[in-house]
Amino acid sequence: MKGRSKAIGSVCLLAAALTLPACGSGAKETKGAGPEQEAKPVKLHILTTDGGGMFAAQAPASEKEKYIKELSRLSGYDLEYELMTWGGGADYNQQLALRFASRDLGDLVMTSGISSNVHAGAVDQGVFLELDELLDKYGPNIKKNIPEVAWKSPRVLKDGKTYGIPILAAAPATRIMFIRQDWLDKLNMDVPTTLDEFLQFAEGVKQNDMNGDGDPNNEYALAITDNIGWSDVFTGSFGVRPGAWQMRDGQMEPDIIQPEMKEAIAFYKKLYDNGYIHKDFVTKKQADRITEIFKGYVGSYGAAANQYGTFTDITKYINQPDAKTTMIVPPKGPRGESYFQPQSEGIDFVWVIPSTTKNPEEVIKFLDWAWGTPEADKFFGFGIEGHNYTEKDGKIEYDAEAPVNVDNQASGFHRKTINVRGSSRSSLIKYVPEEEHIMKGYEDAEKSVYKHDSLGMPPLESLVGHPELAVDLSAGSIFYDTFVKLVVGKEDLDEGFDKFVKEWKSRGGDQMIKEATEWYTSFRQGQ
Repeated sequence: MKGRSKAIGSVCLLAAALTLPACGSGAKETKGAGPEQEAKPVKLHILTTDGGGMFAAQAPASEKEKYIKELSRLSGYDLEYELMTWGGGADYNQQLALRFASRDLGDLVMTSGISSNVHAGAVDQGVFLELDELLDKYGPNIKKNIPEVAWKSPRVLKDGKTYGIPILAAAPATRIMFIRQDWLDKLNMDVPTTLDEFLQFAEGVKQNDMNGDGDPNNEYALAITDNIGWSDVFTGSFGVRPGAWQMRDGQMEPDIIQPEMKEAIAFYKKLYDNGYIHKDFVTKKQADRITEIFKGYVGSYGAAANQYGTFTDITKYINQPDAKTTMIVPPKGPRGESYFQPQSEGIDFVWVIPSTTKNPEEVIKFLDWAWGTPEADKFFGFGIEGHNYTEKDGKIEYDAEAPVNVDNQASGFHRKTINVRGSSRSSLIKYVPEEEHIMKGYEDAEKSVYKHDSLGMPPLESLVGHPELAVDLSAGSIFYDTFVKLVVGKEDLDEGFDKFVKEWKSRGGDQMIKEATEWYTSFRQGQ
């Protein structure tokens, strides 16, 4: 590591050099010409983040090195992972910016995308290698196993050339709606499939002491907090979603300025006026939501399907021995629409290979091994054989509750932190009791995905320095403030919404529409 600057908060994990790689495609480098000189595996320095994982932050270095050494042995490479602190993303971006400024980048670097502000202009300045030829020659498994939609993303592609390799998210869609099944049973109701049926459920919650604590006035049909974006489960029932854009009459426009969004806000206003959501929802913190769920204060909420085990754990509910929870898709709206999570490219982060990398073909070979071998599948999914799991007669035996897999969230280290493909969460689902429900939740989440024309659209330059123009429910944006004011009745719905649209456009929205339209025309229609 001589000469390398040390970023504050970073942790460097170095696997000992291995004389004989077990399996994998790792190349060997030979020092000297003597016949007794043993070849050493090629060393690869990977610059990434700890992701805020407990194991990466709290486990002894020897325990972390154990996994790095095993991955090195399996792949045939001498792997060095430098894990810089995440800190919600801000810490990592700050440290990464310093590394780019000094060009101290290693062989493989994780970033949010090739055009990230952390390294603005890097592609044009030749900081990243163009990868198409390398991928064609050395990366057949990478190209085969990463979906085409991800390869077309501007997060990896510029001017028709590939500069990044996608790191995939755990699943195409995970967001789903949860509802208290025992409350439905108590009210003698079926799962609501329409907004009208949900309103009937909401009225039943309002009129009854659903959690049995003696107070009939502390339960609400829907959990909603200051983080409205995560609480929003109903705008998709009106055919629109905050954050999404669609081509309309020849130009790209955000969903937030459409008449259907006013309909959605009107529905939330009905929930508010009727007492179906908390009157002080905007002052409630997202972190407090989990407490309210387990106290039995809310009857439904949005979450991720893989959280099913958490929300069905009866021991977490306070004085509610009969608590039961079901996952559902959002109820259909007036036109039969039922959308939830906006369609995404499935990209979590992006790998880039700096132009200073000495052996870029070896980096691609390592990633290709990771994407194309059973050994990689087992390691990223289950960890180290004989340590995290055993295998007998070709069948993996894995205990998801064993201390070696759960202490400090240990399994997250090999599944996510050092997994160069992305998250391997799905490979473990069949080993948890809730497998069937979680997989069904994933399927339903994918069915309710909202398709939009802004898929893959990069951050608009006209938005830089103007967070108030954000087209999602970001706190502090004009739309967020308008949403709250209209729901609580501080402004007339029709007049207030029209005023918002006019203000958004005049303060820079028109320029955003122009820029988005130009992007769509050049990028999407040119494919």
